[in-house]
Amino acid sequence: MGHDGVTARRSGALVVPISDVAPSEIVEPVVADTDGVTLGVAQVPRVGEVHKDYLKSRAGALAPASAEIVDMALRVALAL
Repeated sequence: MGHDGVTARRSGALVVPISDVAPSEIVEPVVADTDGVTLGVAQVPRVGEVHKDYLKSRAGALAPASAEIVDMALRVALAL
């Protein structure tokens, strides 16, 4: 079962907060949306679960390159 299947069964979703603070290391990459607009820094070490009721609407989507770099940073931060 992939992440979509796991998320569908739970009341929460795993999230990586995005902040406007300067990146401090490889596990906090700068990310952009699909239009190329910089969104901020993905605070990968702060990955956690948020209840789905807290997520009211989709604000946008990460560019594929940003999603890939967040994936790599998660692997580094979680030693996967």
